[in-house]
Amino acid sequence: MTIEDIMWKTTAAVWESDSLEQAARTLAKQGMAGAIACDSEGEMVGVVAAEDVLFGLAQGRKTVREVMRPPQPLPVHARLEEVAFGGSPLRAVVDESGRLAGLLTKEQYLAAQAKASRLRLKQLEAMFNAAHNGILSIDAKGRITSINPAAERMARTTKEEALGRLLTDVVVPSGLLDVVRTGQGCTEKYRVGKRVYITNRSPIVDDGKVVGAVGVFQDISEIEFISSELETVKRIANELQTVMDAATDGIAIADRNGAITRQNQKWAALFPDAGQGRIPAPLDQVVRQALDRCQPCSMLHQGAETGNTLIVSAVPIIEEDGRAERVVLYVKDMTEMEQLRSELEETKRLLHMLGRQEEDHLIYRAPAMAHVVNIARQAAAVDVTLLLTGESGTGKEELANYIWKQSARRARPFVKVNCGAIPETLMESELFGYEPGAFTGAAKKGKKGYFEQADGGTIFLDEISEIPLHLQVKLLRVLQSMEIMRLGAEAPKRIDVRVIAATNKPLEELVAAGRFRADLFYRLNVMPIAIPPLRDRKEDIPLLVDHYRKRFAEKYQKPLVFTDGALAAMMDYHWPGNVRELVNAVERMFVTAVSPVIDEHQVAKWLHLEPEPAASPVAVGEIIPLKQATAEVERQLIIKALHKAKTYRRAAKLLGVDASTLVRKAQKYGIQSWGGEEDGFHAASRD
Repeated sequence: MTIEDIMWKTTAAVWESDSLEQAARTLAKQGMAGAIACDSEGEMVGVVAAEDVLFGLAQGRKTVREVMRPPQPLPVHARLEEVAFGGSPLRAVVDESGRLAGLLTKEQYLAAQAKASRLRLKQLEAMFNAAHNGILSIDAKGRITSINPAAERMARTTKEEALGRLLTDVVVPSGLLDVVRTGQGCTEKYRVGKRVYITNRSPIVDDGKVVGAVGVFQDISEIEFISSELETVKRIANELQTVMDAATDGIAIADRNGAITRQNQKWAALFPDAGQGRIPAPLDQVVRQALDRCQPCSMLHQGAETGNTLIVSAVPIIEEDGRAERVVLYVKDMTEMEQLRSELEETKRLLHMLGRQEEDHLIYRAPAMAHVVNIARQAAAVDVTLLLTGESGTGKEELANYIWKQSARRARPFVKVNCGAIPETLMESELFGYEPGAFTGAAKKGKKGYFEQADGGTIFLDEISEIPLHLQVKLLRVLQSMEIMRLGAEAPKRIDVRVIAATNKPLEELVAAGRFRADLFYRLNVMPIAIPPLRDRKEDIPLLVDHYRKRFAEKYQKPLVFTDGALAAMMDYHWPGNVRELVNAVERMFVTAVSPVIDEHQVAKWLHLEPEPAASPVAVGEIIPLKQATAEVERQLIIKALHKAKTYRRAAKLLGVDASTLVRKAQKYGIQSWGGEEDGFHAASRD
């Protein structure tokens, strides 16, 4: 609200040489509480209020000059909250040129301030009641002074029952009392029954004295449960990877046509003469039985290559629709029949694969990105202005689209505006629209601006930093009053729009440089969400590569496979262009690749990476006798293997020796036991 909205729009004036009786008649005739006093040349020299005239007549004074006050002019466009009225009952109002625009009485000022205060109070109350988190406050004596609906639900009480009662009579944790006593805020996680909460407590200080405390708390039971489930999934994934790396039996995954999509080294050793990428013909029968029946099947097979009798188990991978198109083949020598049952259980666990987290086309696994999505999900539930920040290519538009789909406005329009792509001369008409005949070349029927098109829905203002300064004022007014003014219009039009802005530039620096309005920045920065760059969430790179690999494979009818080395090289790259650069790189590989397999050397070539020289596994510091050097290298290898494997049996596999040989050599070098109780081996102490 500005001074112009509440002032008396009048230029009525009296002369400073006028008698008080004449001034009183003029004010009574105009029906005004005061007027401007001018000198003989018509210049404004003061203001005179009706009460000043009456007081002057009572005191026996004669002219206006004797009772008038300094004009103390106020700018017409000054905001109400920025003006201190002072003790004068009347103030002049002037425009940008210093010309008289009207008068403002103290009664008008106070009435407008009271109205604005009531409006702000209603806004704060609406925010308080709409908050997702529970909010509760107490006074210095520990009595509850306010509680929002979320807190009512968590405390299982009502506002009527809680207000005025002692905190300990309503809720279990009494930490707010400690905040009142010490004046120190704190954050705490606590449990009530089976529910887990996190709370942030702060003191309420008035004139340097603690007069109460406020607590904001959130039920994080579901988050705790999901975190626990995620840790379990990570542990299972690690176990599965260990099984694949350390398995001594042949394992392969094949489709209905007999094509092998994955196999380990043991499989290749068992079937060296099989066709490249195909299962041996005798195994076709068990594969088809497993797929058709959607249940595990087994068969005996006499290996022509080795002469060994093998047992082949086929375990179908059941899809969500109940069909099976792939099968896990597990081959084991009959001589190891005693271990078959436990090994089959391990194989079945291969069916539990980590899936990517994908919500409305948001692909992520990294904790940093999961945190961003969680904040976005919470922000979508309330109509709060959002400011998305992050480097170019991090996915700000995708996150804005996700927020819109998660919000209550998802059935209403979602208008995307790239502020950097609109010419400055057209930006005002494009954003706010124009009336018929507003300017040369305007449409006869006028045109709706982007804000009108988004009425009732959401507008996404990308590259918000590119809006020129003279339009930032109008945008600020739209955000504050939800009113737009078309070009050529005589009256504003109310709209209902949720605003999501985005930028890849530091707005704080632009504000400091005078290139962006501070008041607009604070209005946009109500709920900032910073999207991390791709280099800070490298766990997402394999998921993104796999997603776009499938998309481009369908687009170009050209399937490609990325090796682990290729993915590792892509995770080591710093990605200055973020996700956009990664998508472009993957598509370029599909267009130019001549081989169906992409390895780390091809990735390094496409990304212009310099290969690092391979480090030697053994370093020579000085020349010593060869026998002594051999013993020292052997001792160090045993220590490293035991440290990594934790047991003698696994360490022996890493070194390619028998476990008994490893124990004997460990005793020889006096290496302490490394916790290998399960092996039944304990090396002698060095002493």
